[in-house]
Amino acid sequence: MEDKLVTLAILTYTKAQILKNVLENEGIETYIHNVNQIQPVVSSGVRLRIKESDLPRALKITESSTWLSESIVGEKEPKVKDKSNKILIPVDFSNYSMKACEFAFNLAKTENAEVILLHVYFTPIYASSLPYGDVFN
Repeated sequence: MEDKLVTLAILTYTKAQILKNVLENEGIETYIHNVNQIQPVVSSGVRLRIKESDLPRALKITESSTWLSESIVGEKEPKVKDKSNKILIPVDFSNYSMKACEFAFNLAKTENAEVILLHVYFTPIYASSLPYGDVFN
């Protein structure tokens, strides 16, 4: 009788690839589902599936969280050089912008921070006006 596949984890594509490699090194056969075929790196919600009989071993590996160590994943938390005392305020000259400015200036006063205004505007793109074949990069 064949084992049915169960979902072990739902991860981003890169972390799913890393966990897949770790599990396969331990002798656990893994499958990745729900991958965006056009741009797999953008895929979120990728399902990592394994055989049901391998579930206890795979859970021990994933719960140990050694597979997420910095040496395996290669992700390092960015080091912050200095805490910047700046407040960026998006402004589009609406009533909401006025309230945001009032709030930000009061916050800047209490935090002794510098205020930076950024002019923004909203241009809606309507889905019906775009051709179906266009892909945005």
